[in-house]
Amino acid sequence: MQRLYPSDLRDLLNANKHFSGLYLERIRQLSLVDFVFDFSHGQNLFISLNNHTPFLVFNADLKNFPQGGELHSFAINLRRFLGGKLVALEQPNNDMILALIFELRNNILEKEKMTLFIEFIPRHPQAVLVDNNNRILTAYRYHQEREKDGRFIRAGNKYSLPEKGDFDTSKKSTTKDYLNNYLGENADRIKKQNFRDLYVYLETNIKRLKRLIKNFEKDLEKITDLPSLYYNANLLLTYKPAISGYFVQINDENIEVDPRFDALKNAEILFKRAKKIKKSEEILNQKINQTRERINYLESIESHLQNLNDAGEIYQIYEELNLFKRRDKRQVISKLNPYVISHENIDILFGKNNKQNDYLTFKIAKKTDIFMHIKNMPGSHIIIRDESPSKNVLEFAGMLSLFLAKKVDGEVLFTPIYNIKKGVFPGQVIARKFNTIFLRFNDELNPIFESEIKRFYK
Repeated sequence: MQRLYPSDLRDLLNANKHFSGLYLERIRQLSLVDFVFDFSHGQNLFISLNNHTPFLVFNADLKNFPQGGELHSFAINLRRFLGGKLVALEQPNNDMILALIFELRNNILEKEKMTLFIEFIPRHPQAVLVDNNNRILTAYRYHQEREKDGRFIRAGNKYSLPEKGDFDTSKKSTTKDYLNNYLGENADRIKKQNFRDLYVYLETNIKRLKRLIKNFEKDLEKITDLPSLYYNANLLLTYKPAISGYFVQINDENIEVDPRFDALKNAEILFKRAKKIKKSEEILNQKINQTRERINYLESIESHLQNLNDAGEIYQIYEELNLFKRRDKRQVISKLNPYVISHENIDILFGKNNKQNDYLTFKIAKKTDIFMHIKNMPGSHIIIRDESPSKNVLEFAGMLSLFLAKKVDGEVLFTPIYNIKKGVFPGQVIARKFNTIFLRFNDELNPIFESEIKRFYK
């Protein structure tokens, strides 16, 4: 992604002089480094203080920007101090600095000015809010020690402009679409950053469960060979030898025994030991299977996350995993409604997360509707709202399941809803009987799926 130059900033300011006179209505933080200033008349100013290529966009279209950003101290302080009317946009020293000058009234209704200096300097982006006396009220980054240029950015200190950069004043960036280029490179990183606690929870728990399976498998290896125990016990029962020491030999088999007891009692001890070991083996195998199911469940959530961009739908995963102690439950917007697309006048519904899948399959779908899912893989529940859909509709719905799972090909199962039973985990189902079709995705369907999918409302 190309950087912003002073001449680019000057052109942007000249093209957006109409922002002067607008009132600041709201400040939003979209990620750790991205901020939006919403002004009156529906205008906005997007500021990115990313380390490599800081930039700004006037009236940015943010519909594709990852949701879920939380307010941190800088944005909170901006909301606390800043407001009122934007009276000027300036470029001090014709450098990579934007000065937003606001006029507002203080507690005793006197007019005062505040200036937000935004420094678009690669590797050293900064934003500093100062008062009438040029005293720092808050800053994006505070300095731990004085910089080489003598600046020391701390609350209460005097603000001074950075040293002017050595730029070719005529040089310009060859791109104007900074935001889309930025999202093309960083959208996935921003999403993981905004929902970091969820991604960390999934990653650490999957690793922990995999280590647990290894430990269970090691315990299984330590278990004594069951057939030899049963064989030795049966030898003692059959031949009933006299016990005079700690070992007895029968048919070239050296059997360890307890000299305090006779052959029958020793056989009983061996049977009990074998039974106990068998029980331990069953418990360990059961724990291994349960742990693998839990891993599959968490990996299915990871798979759903790849296709989710709406914050409300991602918060449903927080609710599903009971992670709201890490997030404010008030942020949740209930969005259980699935999605829909039509083909040959038949509605095809699907969910994007486990809660939507469960709600769709067990609350919305009729018993005679057709259920579809990629076989033996995590993915969306697909519901065809027809008792006997044509081959074309089945293939279209199967292609949709491949599109949602981002697979090139795969085997897709389908069966009426009355054959579907709820599984142990959210989003998990058991199909009593089903048919399958193998499909290879048709790229010509991409624009249809990208443009015609809508939210379903009953």
